[in-house]
Amino acid sequence: MKRITYNGEPLVTGTGVTDALLNYVTRVSGMAAAVAVDIPVLERNGTIQAHTLILSTATQLTVKDIDGVSADESARFPVPELPPVGGQAFAMEPESIQADAPFLDEDPLDPARG
Repeated sequence: MKRITYNGEPLVTGTGVTDALLNYVTRVSGMAAAVAVDIPVLERNGTIQAHTLILSTATQLTVKDIDGVSADESARFPVPELPPVGGQAFAMEPESIQADAPFLDEDPLDPARG
């Protein structure tokens, strides 16, 4: 298990969750927008609760091992599905492309236009 310090607040979660979060936050740091993610966190009373973290270019995390991996750690702290980073691409019908973004007859960046 790991202790993540986020905004000055210590959060205890699983090693898999921490690894996924660290990998993810490095990708988010290159984006102009913030992303909200939910991760499972061990509360002081021993229960597991979801905490929402807002990740952006300003996010700073500190991570520390707190003990070894327990046999049930992955069951107690499942790795969350994190939202895609950098936008999504999808196919569009040609009719909708022409309706949404009309094509220019001439290229405004063409140096031959003079």
